[in-house]
Amino acid sequence: VLCVLGAQAAGRQTVVQTIPLAQGMVIDRSVTIRTGEYRLSGSADLKAPAVTIRGEGIVVDFNGATLIGSAGNTDPDQFAGVAVLVDGGSKVTIRGATIRGYKVAILARNSPDLHITHNDLSYNWKQRLHSGIEKESLLDWMSYHDNEKDEWLRFGAGIYLSGCDRAEIDHNAVLQGQNGLMVARSRGLKIWNNTFQFLSSIGVGLYRVTESTIMHNRIDWCVRGYSHGFYNRGQDSAGLLMYEQSSRNRVAYNSITHGGDGLFLWAGQSTMDTGKGGSNDNLFAANDFSHAPTNGIEATFSRNRFLHNRVEDNWHGVWGGYRYEPQWIQNRFANNAEGMAIEHGQENVIVSNTFDGDETAIRLCQNATQDPNWGYP
Repeated sequence: VLCVLGAQAAGRQTVVQTIPLAQGMVIDRSVTIRTGEYRLSGSADLKAPAVTIRGEGIVVDFNGATLIGSAGNTDPDQFAGVAVLVDGGSKVTIRGATIRGYKVAILARNSPDLHITHNDLSYNWKQRLHSGIEKESLLDWMSYHDNEKDEWLRFGAGIYLSGCDRAEIDHNAVLQGQNGLMVARSRGLKIWNNTFQFLSSIGVGLYRVTESTIMHNRIDWCVRGYSHGFYNRGQDSAGLLMYEQSSRNRVAYNSITHGGDGLFLWAGQSTMDTGKGGSNDNLFAANDFSHAPTNGIEATFSRNRFLHNRVEDNWHGVWGGYRYEPQWIQNRFANNAEGMAIEHGQENVIVSNTFDGDETAIRLCQNATQDPNWGYP
């Protein structure tokens, strides 16, 4: 009986086909892609991807296939299009792809339980910089304050997710582009063991992302606006960007060094307008936020906990404006111009930290007056 039942079960197994890629194709079942190099283009408006994936419970194994979106002599700021779009899928797995020369390598919208694993999404779009060695250009400053309509897409990404609850992103590499992983309006993600390095703006960017885990990632050298000996501005680049009501996340055991900021956390425009909410109740534990030209940690208008982090060799180890009830416990600060600089902070808890070689260990300050038209204070 067991033999018969086993044979019947084997007969019901789905056969996974091996197929080549083609321009504009739609994949709606589990497949393995034929290994090779595919030159496929996406539209400049990001509406017509090279490949679209739709379906539920499917695995697309790219099997080491390489997608190339632009000719080899094209400058990176001319790269265009989306390589792979996951459009309203559920429980979709993407693995084993190499993607080069696009504005966005993988874009997913409204696709819960997505799994993106073991992909190389390096050498995609990045801006041409106007700054020179001896003089900074203000044109290079970034602005990530608004993303209600996915405005962040104008800056490209290795991976961009919108409305992808419980996505798991692991063992991916994004190097030498502008942004690594950018996520909007999602909860319950697992982001672990990725390499997002040598990017010219953001390693990992979160916007309205809650109850997620970011652990054991290498998010280093995500920086712009720095010329050694001439200027160190950062221009709002960061290893980890957390904006607009990104709350109750766990960030631990990551290397987040040499970024414009290591961590750049901001409550969001809705908090600035109403005085309510914030990027609150996040836990940052045992991360390395060292060697930033500006701030190892910039965290403002919010309430969070920082435990056992390393924060060394920055301008400010911490820049905290208008923080309330923050907890700074057993962190190591060393060789910063200022270990902790907190402007208009309230109910600070600073316990059992180490300060070694900082010019100023702790500076707490406030302005005598504020603009009466600014509501938050």
